[in-house]
Amino acid sequence: MLSSKVKVEVKRFSLDKKDIRMVNDFVATEVPVEIHVNNQHVVTLFSTPNHLKELGIGWLLSHAIVNSVEEISNVYVKDNKVKIRCTGDVKARIEAAKLPKMIDSSCGSTSEDFAFLIDRMVKPFVNSNYTVEAEKILQFVKILNKKSALFRQTGGTHSAAIFHKEELVAFAEDVGRHNAVDKVIGLAAIKKVDFPACVLVSSGRQTANMVLKAARVGIPIVASIAGPVHSGIEAALKTGISLICFARGRRINVYSHPERIGIP
Repeated sequence: MLSSKVKVEVKRFSLDKKDIRMVNDFVATEVPVEIHVNNQHVVTLFSTPNHLKELGIGWLLSHAIVNSVEEISNVYVKDNKVKIRCTGDVKARIEAAKLPKMIDSSCGSTSEDFAFLIDRMVKPFVNSNYTVEAEKILQFVKILNKKSALFRQTGGTHSAAIFHKEELVAFAEDVGRHNAVDKVIGLAAIKKVDFPACVLVSSGRQTANMVLKAARVGIPIVASIAGPVHSGIEAALKTGISLICFARGRRINVYSHPERIGIP
């Protein structure tokens, strides 16, 4: 079985103590994960080799290749290949998405052309009256950090979590911030979680293609420890998502649709 981390030998320089020594340390691993849909190779993702079934399901949902988990009839994982059988006209959706055949762990798209991405979405966009207190968002971030064991060991991963009505229902870590989000979407979808009553929390910066993952499945609130870029804010405004960034300590910044965020 593929491992999420490996032990390596490293020469550590401690300048304060003027000490140099060889130590063993853990580093995160990534492998090329092939996603096949109806016997067609669709994309290769460079991902941490865990939750690969959920990665495949979440990737299809977050790219609008399928509209719901019910359109997925079978998922088979062997080594680093994820073979998915879908119903519906997924071939046309794959062609319309203009997806690159290979995506590395540093980014989820070869373009930040979010106008094109938004145009592909089925309107209306996120339509949810779900609200959450700002204090809860900070609690969610604390839970995310506490569960990020692989990051504490390696320093080389991102993490993501989904909270349904303030209860943690999905958590994942990955070398790629996009993969981590796809994994938790897949985990939650398998559990038939009601996405319009959820908050997605992650460690990664919020670009348009990150925000749109949540929009496509109907998650109304996205929170991140990191900051946004302009395309992420624009995507959140246009799709009805409440985008929260810099959720650290005792502060959060709400960049769009603040009506869902309250103070007791």
